[in-house]
Amino acid sequence: MPLLLLVSAVLFSSCSKKETEPTIDFGADEGISYRDASNMPNGPQDPTDWTSDATWNAQERALFPEVNFDLNGPQQPALVGARQAFPNPAPAGQANWTLQTQRGPGGGAATYTLRVVFVNRKYQVLQRLEPVNLILSQSYAFDYAKMGAPAKEVFRLYYVVNNADGLVYKGHGDVRYGQ
Repeated sequence: MPLLLLVSAVLFSSCSKKETEPTIDFGADEGISYRDASNMPNGPQDPTDWTSDATWNAQERALFPEVNFDLNGPQQPALVGARQAFPNPAPAGQANWTLQTQRGPGGGAATYTLRVVFVNRKYQVLQRLEPVNLILSQSYAFDYAKMGAPAKEVFRLYYVVNNADGLVYKGHGDVRYGQ
């Protein structure tokens, strides 16, 4: 009889559990890399930000439904130099971000496509930038308040770089505005 009660309790509790939405784990501490208005480090750094991401989960891959290549495929990280968003955190709600590429074979400028998606911790898209041709560098100025990003929360910027052959680079960076 005690075993039957235990099994009943387990079944009842599992039925009453509510499925939770997937959320982003921003990492240890505050989960961002601190940068000043000149893009210089000025506090804790998150080593998982602004680097090449090896594998993305289903929610991350779903942020780029229009791509027709494997987002978990091999990359060429030497071709891309990602820069941190700065300032981070952004006290006034505005920050800059630049992504640079290397010159192609023979020193010419190679053309890539850059896609950028800005999400909250539940993978809800706050802003999706139109794909752009990336030749050497692309800079963005983000206004977090205009995107509807509440102050003092952490958000994630996902980016994908590809060429005609497929995936070249993908990564993310975590940002916050307000102190």
